[in-house]
Amino acid sequence: MAGLKAVLFDGGNTLLELDYPWLAALARRLGAEGATEEEIGLAGASLLRRSGLRYATTPAPQEASSLVQESFAAIGSAIGLEPVAAAEFARRVQREDDEHPQGLWRCAAPEARDMLGELKARDLLLGVISNSDGRAAHHLDLAGLGTFLDLVIDSSHVGIEKPNPAIFRLALAQFGLASYEAAYVGDLLDVDVAGARRAGLRPVLYDRFGAYADVPDLRIRSLGELTQFL
Repeated sequence: MAGLKAVLFDGGNTLLELDYPWLAALARRLGAEGATEEEIGLAGASLLRRSGLRYATTPAPQEASSLVQESFAAIGSAIGLEPVAAAEFARRVQREDDEHPQGLWRCAAPEARDMLGELKARDLLLGVISNSDGRAAHHLDLAGLGTFLDLVIDSSHVGIEKPNPAIFRLALAQFGLASYEAAYVGDLLDVDVAGARRAGLRPVLYDRFGAYADVPDLRIRSLGELTQFL
């Protein structure tokens, strides 16, 4: 991408991801024999695609628990759990997210560190714009990714959420760049890609599990592919 000076990323489901090995092991214990990390990831990505705008905003604390349980019960059903087991899957996921010091968003995405290191070596500015609950930077630091980033914009701190283009413009202003000098990488078509495009950035759809195979936009299946496009 000629003239590129910065690459911005979504947080959850892009640089950070759920602990899929833990989720798959839990699903198998509850009766989804043969459940795999990829199967759970695709079920989640498909749910997000169908209901992307619903997940565009960070829920109020009193609503977060019910949304998590509703979402993971749907994922449990999609991977073959019976209704009672799917509800139990969701309850245990919620408990793990509440009680584990790092929650469930505790894993750096595959190739994230190497990709960020390579982009940093090219003297590109790197940052995150996340619809989050105020802990985006903390989670990125715990996953070992914060050291690569020049800024983290957390929607809870700035009072604006994607896909509102204003949150993208905040990052551009901090970097002192025009919109055409930055790319944005995220996993939600209606939130990340649409918001970045409205703000004038170059959008890249990160589709790790193949939920958007029919989408003609610039799409990558792994973060390692990103270095080939930029």
